[in-house]
Amino acid sequence: MKTSLLAVLSSAVLFAGAPASAQNSEFVKSAQVDLDGDGKPEAVSLTPGKDGKFTLKVGGATLNGDASGNEVPGFQVVDLDTGDKWKELLVQTLGEMDDGHRYFVYGYDGKAVKLLGDVHALTEAKGNGIVLVDRWMGFWQKRDKYTLDRKAWKLVHVPQELYAVTYAPGEEVTATVKKSFPLTQSRTGSAVVATTAQGTKVKVLAASVPAKGEVLYLVRSSTGLVGWVPGNVLVESTDGLPLAG
Repeated sequence: MKTSLLAVLSSAVLFAGAPASAQNSEFVKSAQVDLDGDGKPEAVSLTPGKDGKFTLKVGGATLNGDASGNEVPGFQVVDLDTGDKWKELLVQTLGEMDDGHRYFVYGYDGKAVKLLGDVHALTEAKGNGIVLVDRWMGFWQKRDKYTLDRKAWKLVHVPQELYAVTYAPGEEVTATVKKSFPLTQSRTGSAVVATTAQGTKVKVLAASVPAKGEVLYLVRSSTGLVGWVPGNVLVESTDGLPLAG
């Protein structure tokens, strides 16, 4: 189960419910496709360079990209919003480690190639202008939401105060306490709401992921009390977390 999940998160691009043309296409170096909806296909080509640099050409427009040393195997044509006339280009880049993989999303307005954004993966894109992106966080999937802002020609990240902690869709994360640890009432305070008992089960409900610093986890104890614990304490004090990667 862990192997297949990591493979999906690190290298596969899924389009659940997407048009068949997007679902079945492969990453290529060249194609003829109508990206701006004028009824005339553009010649699209990608030429990898040194150190992760690449050149993307659409019709008469050229854009120079930089994948920061990653390999650039090719691009895929996708349709993030079937309600508008445009289609998008997804350029795949592969790092040495799974966490280094990136996907650059480009649009073409008929005159210029524009970077809409870059993400770790496109886990789900149903053609409604919403993109869901999963990233492996050691023992759970962090799911982010992006929306396509066509006026700004950007993929806009939709922030979440907390992230649901699941190993896979519908699979909760539980662990056994091997060393007792406290659960605090808040993320910033030190007041203790409960102390977990050795040998009992705990369930990891949610995560607070700051831009910098320690990830904090909202945990439910065997007695049903809920509180916060730093990520390093949770990992070091429990057995059974589905650690991988």
